[in-house]
Amino acid sequence: MAEEIRNLVSLGYWRAPPERVPQRFYVAFCLLMSSLQDAILGQKERQWHNLNWSATCSYYSLVHGGRLLCFLALGNYPQSHIELRRIFSPRLLPGAERRVRLNWLSGFADRADGRRGQALPGSLERSPGEFRQIIDVYLEQIQVPEAEPRLARFGAILAATAPLRNDSNYEALIAHEYEHFTMSAAFAELSRHMAGAAESTLPLFIDAFNGFLRDDPDLSAERDAYDHFLQDYMHVRIGNAIRHKIHDAPLLETKLNEILMRIGTRFTETRYDHLENQVSMAVFGNKARLMREFEAGIENLARVAVV
Repeated sequence: MAEEIRNLVSLGYWRAPPERVPQRFYVAFCLLMSSLQDAILGQKERQWHNLNWSATCSYYSLVHGGRLLCFLALGNYPQSHIELRRIFSPRLLPGAERRVRLNWLSGFADRADGRRGQALPGSLERSPGEFRQIIDVYLEQIQVPEAEPRLARFGAILAATAPLRNDSNYEALIAHEYEHFTMSAAFAELSRHMAGAAESTLPLFIDAFNGFLRDDPDLSAERDAYDHFLQDYMHVRIGNAIRHKIHDAPLLETKLNEILMRIGTRFTETRYDHLENQVSMAVFGNKARLMREFEAGIENLARVAVV
């Protein structure tokens, strides 16, 4: 199984050319920070009694965390929330033998490499159980403690939370969020348990990222540079951005700082500007195009929304 993981076509994509190795690191870092931020914002919205929005933020913390685990082990993940749940809950959801397609990387490669819809070579489809087994083995390889039972718990949480989030948003139950004789209490419970689920699974995502940083062989030649990069981006650039959003919630700021300290970086003075170059807009074509498309979409919204 270890050799099979090493030879996955999606992981091979991130090894050649060499600048894709730091890009893989950066995608993983962004997924972790997205999960962390959504968990914190879910708790902030709960404090302000925005219960449905709190539950949604907490749910997306779980989704980003699941995508991170897939991405670390497989170099790819399914964009569909349903398919993601099937990977982590193969015994809990129907269709256990129906194949799952990992499709995020193909879209990324289209934009980054100009593949124009050409599929990556090799199979990106397997049964949910096969993908789950690969994730189990990878997390053991990078020494994540008690990986299998923690993954099982995460899968059960993901399977339970998604239908609740769908019902609260898409079945118009949000209209009964306040001053309803039964549903108001239910929304309070939903928000509380969603926030608890997101907070309780963050340690798994952090341990997985720490193991990736420490033990994944593809990062071995540049570990000191990655540590310095992570220190600056996590504690200053992105950490401060999250702090700005919770500046009126000092207890959450304290909690954020405690969570960030769990991410296992070492202090180094090794330069990382070459890594930064490789994930910059100029080189990291996918992100550059996404940002340009995002800006163009905002400009279009400004045109059509003007009264």
